[in-house]
Parts: sequence; C-alpha cells; structure tokens
Amino acid sequence: MIGRRQLLRVGAGLALGAGAAATGCSPGTGPNPDDSTGARSQPSCVPRSALDPHGDIAGLPLVYEISRRPTTFWFDGAFHDQLTERAKALPASLGKPAGQLRTYGSWISGSGRCTSWHNAGRAFDLAQIRTADGRLVSCRYDLWSAESGAALERRLQAYWRVAASLHLRFAYVLTYLYDARHHNHIHVDNGRSGAELSTFSSRSRVQVHAVQAIATYLWRREVPITGRWDRATRTATGAILADLGLPGSLTDAGSWRGFLTDARTRGT
Repeated sequence: MIGRRQLLRVGAGLALGAGAAATGCSPGTGPNPDDSTGARSQPSCVPRSALDPHGDIAGLPLVYEISRRPTTFWFDGAFHDQLTERAKALPASLGKPAGQLRTYGSWISGSGRCTSWHNAGRAFDLAQIRTADGRLVSCRYDLWSAESGAALERRLQAYWRVAASLHLRFAYVLTYLYDARHHNHIHVDNGRSGAELSTFSSRSRVQVHAVQAIATYLWRREVPITGRWDRATRTATGAILADLGLPGSLTDAGSWRGFLTDARTRGT
C-alpha cells in the first residue's frame, strides 16, 4: 500500500488554493495551459447557435454537477464525437459499465473575449461518473483529498485510470495537479491535439504530471510529482516501458499510447 505521506505529497502544495471557485473552469483557462511549445491554435468565440445541443455522451446522460439535474449542453460536433469515443472506453477503466456523467459543462459564452476552448464548445469539465450499479467514481479531489490510507489510494487509482484514458485522445487533460480551479473536475480540450490522438511532449507540465502520477499511483514507483521531466521520471518511465515491452521513450507515439492504454485498466 502506498504510504499516506507519499499520497499527500502533491496535495500539500495545493492546499493554498482552497478559495477556488466552486464551479468548473473559468473562461480564463486559455489557449496554452502549460509550458509546452507544441503547436496550438487560438480559441475563437462561437455562438451557441453554431453548436450542437446534447444531453448525453455515448448514451450516458449529462447531469449538471451543481443542480444534479439532467441538462443539455452545447458542443462542437467533432469534439463531441471525440468525447463519445472516450466515453465508450470508460467501462475498461471503471471495471463496470458507466451510467451517467456529471459535469460542470462545455460551452461558455466568451462575450467577445475568447480566452478558453470552452468559448468554442471544444472543452468539457468532468466532475464525477456514476456507474450502472450506482457507484460514484469521483474526479472531485476537493471532496476526498482529506481521506487516508486504502480509501485515498483507491480514489487516486480510479482517478488516474480515468485521466489516462482521456490523455489518449486529448493533449490537454487538466487535473487537480494543474491548479486549485481543477480540484473539482478534470478539464479536457482538443486545442492542441485537434482531430488526432495525443502525443507526448516532455516540455508539457500537464503531461509530465500525468506520467509521474500514473507511475506513482498505478505502478507504485517512487517518482516525485513535480511536473519536471527529471532523471527520476525518465528512469521510472524507462523501466515501465521495458516491463510493457515497449520500445524507446514516451516521445515515441506508440510507446506513449501503450503506456496510457495499460494505465487506463491497471488495477481494475
């Protein structure tokens, strides 16, 4: 079992953000949410009338996390298709069928200031997943970060399996490690990856955080979760890839996707 000190090593530095908004991403989640220099287009403001209304993703009802009521949200059509493909893969990460997605939403009016992919209907904030048998798989670190021992370990493992599945498709998957605004949801957008599957950049703090958390919580390897592509992280991921029989490093697209494909089901 992972020790309490290791489990909370990341959370200690984030506790200062307790005053974060109680809802999902603000319009300030802009076009370049980390230090990666990868090509990334700028978001544009899209009127709601140009988007498609959806009350579900892959047949899973969308429930607004604040009201706990089924709600229709607006999406760019291609982005909704990408979310549908990922939602269909959720049972592998959950160990059972999904039944409902709780969310803080997708499209947000930019009011002329296009600072977020939410303004284009190309971002989505996932708060919790209800399985078909009624269990909640929570992406809300704000609700369970104070738990301890085996309970916290189970939460973290479930969280990072879901995050790994999302990372396969989207280059930007913003978790509680990104900042305090993301303690209550996982944000995904296709601003960098577009229509393609994601690839790994060692300059991406977002992706390096994910690699370090997956190594720590799913592979049980001692990796400081810093967001830096340091020697400890390179050594740990090299050993994991070797165990998986994958060549090269995570910058190889096949090895990156193999790493995430394994992580999304590890321990289920």
